[in-house]
Amino acid sequence: MWKVACALAFAVLSIGAATPQLGLEKLWTLNGLSDPESVAMGADGSFLYVSNVNGEPDAKDGNGFISRISPDGRMLQAHWADGLDGPKGVILKGSRLYAADIDQLVELDAGSGRILQRYPAPGAKFLNDTVVAPDGTVLVSDSATKRIYALQDGHMQVWAEAPELDGVNGLYAEPDRLTVITMGGLLLRMDYRSRAITVLTRGLGDGDGLAAAGDGHYLATEWPGRIYDIAPDGEARTLVDSRAGPTYANDVMLAGDRLYVPNMKPGSVTAYRVTR
Repeated sequence: MWKVACALAFAVLSIGAATPQLGLEKLWTLNGLSDPESVAMGADGSFLYVSNVNGEPDAKDGNGFISRISPDGRMLQAHWADGLDGPKGVILKGSRLYAADIDQLVELDAGSGRILQRYPAPGAKFLNDTVVAPDGTVLVSDSATKRIYALQDGHMQVWAEAPELDGVNGLYAEPDRLTVITMGGLLLRMDYRSRAITVLTRGLGDGDGLAAAGDGHYLATEWPGRIYDIAPDGEARTLVDSRAGPTYANDVMLAGDRLYVPNMKPGSVTAYRVTR
């Protein structure tokens, strides 16, 4: 009986150790941005790219731009790249930066900010988040069409389309799967080859940003202003609730133990330390 009790106690302790609860410690907030939506780390880690919608998210007004800020919360270049409409998800791939811009994917020189190419996505209406898959393919969610697009052979093509992708938003590329959060409150797992979809969690509200935090945990944002720790069993625990401000929580980017969150309103980026 003693052996059974010890074994059960050890099992409980082991499970607890494998799935620690996460916490967030606020480090800094940088103000002075214009409807920022997404961040991406520069190649050498010395700065972050920040997309600024600067107006209505679906307006082709030419107001959108990309800033560069430091990892410790200083503005480096407010207008590093101009000539965009409503840029949202940004992702770095080699010497190129890609930005989702309503109905096209924009390719920029990651060093100079010069726009190199625009790739129209046929039928797209609200391109949102971007990731680079393990094979190097740039994937882009379209929140208005239940689609994920892919940049392949110099053209944007539909990579996946399914009812579960209704309101598809945040994407996170893992080695063996694509993890997705939707505006319908679903956390999904997708197989790269078969495109098969598994529902991991429901009830996340208006899902936006997503990042894997290790030990089976995900950090996710819910529009307009909550940040969740989603445990391996799918339970979502609120870490930050800034809706009363309001301080929006948009896309997220996790680098080491630093979580960077653009706040479309009031126009800022907030950095947190992830604790365990």
